[in-house]
Amino acid sequence: MSAEGKRIIVVAGGTGGIGRHIVDDPSTLRDLTEKGVIVVQVDYSNHELLVKELQGVHTVIVTLISLDESSIYSQINLLNASLEAKVKRFAPSEWAGKHEETSPIELYKFLKLPVREKVKASGIEYTIFVNGIFMDYFASPQRASASLPPLTVGVDFNTCQADLFGTGNEPFCITRADDVGKFVAAALDLDKWDEYTDEVVQLAKDTNDNIMKKFMYQVHVSLIQGEFDYEDTLNKKCSQVQPTTIENFLLQWWDDKQGQVL
Repeated sequence: MSAEGKRIIVVAGGTGGIGRHIVDDPSTLRDLTEKGVIVVQVDYSNHELLVKELQGVHTVIVTLISLDESSIYSQINLLNASLEAKVKRFAPSEWAGKHEETSPIELYKFLKLPVREKVKASGIEYTIFVNGIFMDYFASPQRASASLPPLTVGVDFNTCQADLFGTGNEPFCITRADDVGKFVAAALDLDKWDEYTDEVVQLAKDTNDNIMKKFMYQVHVSLIQGEFDYEDTLNKKCSQVQPTTIENFLLQWWDDKQGQVL
């Protein structure tokens, strides 16, 4: 990790979702422990327990996600415990685009922005990891990621159809989930974290179902507004990481297929 020796890194939510890609994409908890990762189950409402588990930790990376307020409370509780335990760095759970208060994505403004503001005000060194839409989704209905479910976002390569807003020429960024893990690992060795850490590959009372439909509509609007188009700052700082290109990804998943219904 550094000339000073190894640092202890905590990935909150590291057994699922994008967190599994950050800890080298293990398929089971046994795989994690065999890699030397210590898996700890915690109650995010227990401040004393969190402070105890965070003793000696250098960096906390949060990958928790939910569609309700629980993710807000869990992250803020984790932040407060990190401050008491003298953690040096903290990365809240963002992992999608570069959104601000004016974003059309309501779930972002409701679930992520309040946490970001708390982190900013805390005084801890932090960064917002900004990646593009997960490239893995463009393999749907195939599963390119062990921990991210198939999801059609705008372009359905299975049926050769596109459902896009705007002109269709608006640029946006995409990132392979495995590459997110590689960039995060590289960022741990940086002497100083910027407020935003961008990693990209450039390409040109509701029910849960209704929430997701509304969310996907708002994602399309945010694409038009340029919230997924940004500079590749971390790519430049960590040139040793060579991200997957969309061309190679599509060849891998679709080159020998004539469309499929799974």
